[in-house]
Amino acid sequence: METKVIPQLGLNYHFVSAGKFRRYHNNLLLNIVDPTTIFKNLIDFFKVIKGFFESRAIIKEYDPDLVFIKGGYVGLPIGFAAASLNYPIIIHESDSILGLANRILSRFASRIMVSYPENYYHDLPRAKVVYTGNPIRKEMLTGSLKEGREVFELNIKEPVLLIVGGSQGSHFINSLIAESLSELLKDFQIIHVCGDNDISWLLYLKSQLEDDLKNKYKVFSFLSNELRDAFAVSDLVIGRAGQNFISEASAIGKPMLLIPLGVSSSAHQFRNAQIVTRFGAAYTLTEDDLSRDVFIRQIKLIFEKPGELAFLAKKSKEFGKEDASESMAEVIMEYARLNNEEEEKEITKASRRKK
Repeated sequence: METKVIPQLGLNYHFVSAGKFRRYHNNLLLNIVDPTTIFKNLIDFFKVIKGFFESRAIIKEYDPDLVFIKGGYVGLPIGFAAASLNYPIIIHESDSILGLANRILSRFASRIMVSYPENYYHDLPRAKVVYTGNPIRKEMLTGSLKEGREVFELNIKEPVLLIVGGSQGSHFINSLIAESLSELLKDFQIIHVCGDNDISWLLYLKSQLEDDLKNKYKVFSFLSNELRDAFAVSDLVIGRAGQNFISEASAIGKPMLLIPLGVSSSAHQFRNAQIVTRFGAAYTLTEDDLSRDVFIRQIKLIFEKPGELAFLAKKSKEFGKEDASESMAEVIMEYARLNNEEEEKEITKASRRKK
């Protein structure tokens, strides 16, 4: 995707080798002794070393004022290279729990930008942490209720549920929707973004519905520009607790029902959901105790409780940050300015000593 998008923006780009540390098992001992995991991690270890030297060459060529890293394993060799050359590093963490790469790079970082208020990051040096929020697609703020009703052919009488399974789709959520569909469609219209893997059987399921219910179920493998209108027209959005979903839904001010990945596979999603729910902007259902009946009952309770949707929407809007991108840019530019001023002072001092 990057190879298509970045050239259109007129930006120079370079490929850097990178590798990740695989943790397929919850048991640390299994990670250590599993031959497949060991082999893949060993290969990727050498990719990181290769990427380190590639990154050093690129940084020396460009001689930047600072190096910004968004997180993820691809940033690790670049961060190591920048630190080895004494370039300032600024990192950004999307989730409420730092990923492995950012945990390592936080030791070298001059600033650590985060998506949640500073008090949620107890293990980080407070002086380095800056609460900026998580950047969102600005076009998501321009959705139209009118366009949404027209594009998705929705009536104005019944509330709308928007279900988003994440960039790759969620088989768990898709299966849950399939089990609940006939009951939910009695009271709701549904826009369901399911991903590529499950679209075929969900379309078949739709074809088997009664005509009056079939017309109320809109299922898509993905949505592009239409997604902003889907958010605008929805009364409740349902999805995983990934930070991009939470950031966009809250910036728009939408009530959320979050179904985070299990704690064993994604502790950060579980904590993201906890924070948003405690703030009052969402409800959370965990996979471990989630059934069709629990799911349906929770949705109906949200709509039946007087004033609940309005309260959730209000708290969601309060939680969201529309200007996260601008805040991040300000932090980067301000640090670059201060760093340049310090360098100029050092140069001035050195010249005075020579005199």
